[in-house]
Amino acid sequence: MPGVKTVKTISRWVQARIFGGALILGYHRVADAKRDAYDVCVTPNYFAEHMEVLSKYAHPIPLAEIVQCLKVGVLPPKSVAVTFDDGYEDNLYEAKPVLEKYGIPATVFVCSGYQGREFWWDELDRVIMVSKSDLGALRLRVGEKSFGWEQPEVSTEAGFDVRRKFRLALYHFLLGLDVEEQNQTMEAIRYWSGVSSSDSSPARSMSQAELLRLAGSELIEIGAHTRFHPMLSRLSLERQEDEIVGSKHELEEVLGRKVDGFSYPNGRVTVEAKRIVSAAGFVYACTSLQDMVRPTNDLHELTRFWQKNMDGEKFLQGLNLWMKVS
Repeated sequence: MPGVKTVKTISRWVQARIFGGALILGYHRVADAKRDAYDVCVTPNYFAEHMEVLSKYAHPIPLAEIVQCLKVGVLPPKSVAVTFDDGYEDNLYEAKPVLEKYGIPATVFVCSGYQGREFWWDELDRVIMVSKSDLGALRLRVGEKSFGWEQPEVSTEAGFDVRRKFRLALYHFLLGLDVEEQNQTMEAIRYWSGVSSSDSSPARSMSQAELLRLAGSELIEIGAHTRFHPMLSRLSLERQEDEIVGSKHELEEVLGRKVDGFSYPNGRVTVEAKRIVSAAGFVYACTSLQDMVRPTNDLHELTRFWQKNMDGEKFLQGLNLWMKVS
């Protein structure tokens, strides 16, 4: 119910005004994308404006430091932490230079299983929007789940909007599948689309070499984001453990140091997933619930604010809504 959601948000805002706390900001990509299908891109210019605002008006500190402050019950005034999810290559090439310019630390939560590959949701968008295949010809069945597009084809002029809706419907179908099911379904979609896998991709994950370059910065902490970004609530306990614990072990092997932080894929946490995260030795974990963090918070269920593609002035207005900084 939208009304209930709004009331809860207002309640959290009132508490923020009364009790204060720290802000954890969430980003995915820093890129000038021709088409931002999932609304996850902030342009390099706007990202630089965001970081300039933080350097002038807030107190940006590492997320790990905020966690330690939460443990002792004292947060420095205007504390803000910057985080990224997924591990896109532009985190290295676009975000890192800006972070270094302003001396702002960040935590990057990485899907350990991709390593230089295109994420399935980005490939889905690319393939669907480029393909000229008949939408109604794609029929998918995974176990008891099936997908088919019953809407009639329309003119080429209106085709973009229809294909965008088609891609969104396919995205939600794939989202609830396990990794192997997603891989098999994407293979069927590639075959149907007629789009060559060699077609250039506008977005991909960092390779192992790129991850090591990013991790080499004193400002960057690397966290885990599962191996292949599944929706954990749809997986068996065994599969959840494989994704969560496996990502920690794989990243620690590559980096040669301990990985303390975790971010739940799609921002969703369950009792089972949180138990596995804690048992795996993660010191803290982030969700996507919008709220400030306070000493009373569960360290394995930290809240964040996802950032949109806006200029520095609007970004500052957003900060001031929750934390008076100017």
